[in-house]
Amino acid sequence: MAYYRDYLALDKILDAQTLESDKHGQHAHDEMLFIVTHQAFELWFKQVMFELRSVIDTLNVPYVAEAAVATCHARLQRVNKIMELATNQFSILETMTPPDFMDFRAFLNPASGFQSAQFRVLEIALGLPEQKRVLKHYSDAMDPRDRAIIEQARQMTSLFTVVEKWLEKMPFMEASGFTFWQAYRQAVVDMLDRDRAEVRTLAEAEHRDPAEALAQIDGIEDGFHGLFDEQRYSEMLTSGVRRLSQRATHAVLFIATYRNEPLLQIPYRFIDAVTELDKLVSLWRFRHTLMVSRMIGMRVGTGGSSGHDYLMQTAMKQRVFDDITAMNSFLIPAMYIPSLPQELAQRLQFVNEART
Repeated sequence: MAYYRDYLALDKILDAQTLESDKHGQHAHDEMLFIVTHQAFELWFKQVMFELRSVIDTLNVPYVAEAAVATCHARLQRVNKIMELATNQFSILETMTPPDFMDFRAFLNPASGFQSAQFRVLEIALGLPEQKRVLKHYSDAMDPRDRAIIEQARQMTSLFTVVEKWLEKMPFMEASGFTFWQAYRQAVVDMLDRDRAEVRTLAEAEHRDPAEALAQIDGIEDGFHGLFDEQRYSEMLTSGVRRLSQRATHAVLFIATYRNEPLLQIPYRFIDAVTELDKLVSLWRFRHTLMVSRMIGMRVGTGGSSGHDYLMQTAMKQRVFDDITAMNSFLIPAMYIPSLPQELAQRLQFVNEART
C-alpha cells in the first residue's frame, strides 16, 4: 500500500518551487504565487490532454456507437470544467500587483508562458492548422526537447479530424426518397419568399422603398445556397473560408435542426461541448491577455513575443471549430423545419424491447 505523500509524489511536487529572485539575493514574495499558479496550469493541461486523447482515440474508428459518443461527451464536459477552472486561476494571479511582478520579472528572461509545450500540444490536438497560427515560427524559440514533443503531436490525429469524419458518417440524412439538404434548402427558399412578401407589404403600407431590406434577404439566401452548392463550397474550402467538409457541415445542420429527436440529442450535446471547448480555450487566451496587459502594459514579453498584441491576436484568430459555430447563422425557425418521413422519424426514436 502506498502512503499518501508517496502516492502523490509530494516530495517532488512541493520541492519544485525555486525562486529566481532568491538566487539573486533579491527575494520577491509574489514569485512563489507566480510559480505555483503556472505549475497548476501545466498540471491541468496534462489532465486536459489525457481526456482529449481518449476522446480522439474513441472517435478514430470506422464505426462510432451511440454509447461511445455519450462517453466522449462526458469527457469533454470534464475538459470544459477544467478549462473554466484554469481560466479562473488568473483571478488568483491578479492579486499580484504590477509593481510586485516587476520585482522579479527581469530574472525570468528568456522564460515565457509562450514556451508552454503542453499548451501548444493542446492547440495541435484540437486541430489548429499552422496557417491559422499567429506566430508560425514559435517553435524556433523553444527548447529542443519541447520541439520534439510538438513535432510528435503534429503526427497524431486531431479532434477536428475525427469529429469531421464522425459527422461525415452521420446516418439518417437520406432515407426513403428524403434528402435532408434538398428539403432544408427548399424550406429556406420558401421562408425567405414569405419574408420578401412581408417586407413588400410593410413597405407599401409605410410608403418606403423595400430595396435595402430585400437586398439583405438576397444576401442571406445566397449564403444558404453556398452551403449546398458543391462547386461554391469547394471554392470556399480551397480559399480557406471554410475547413469543415460539405458533408460534415450538412450533418451539423441536420443534428441541430432535429436535435430533439431522441437519437440526435447526445450528438447535439457532443457538438455543443466541442464548440464550448473551442470557446473556453479562446477565453483562457483572452484572460491571459488581460493579465499580461495589466502587468506589463505594452512591453515586449519575456520570451520575445509582442506581448499584449500577440496574445490578443491568438485569442481572436486561433479558433478551430468556428465553422461549426457559424452554422447557427443558418438555422431556421421551428415552424419552417421540413417534416421527416415517418419511417425516418421512427428510426430516430429509442426502441424499448418488450419484456416477458
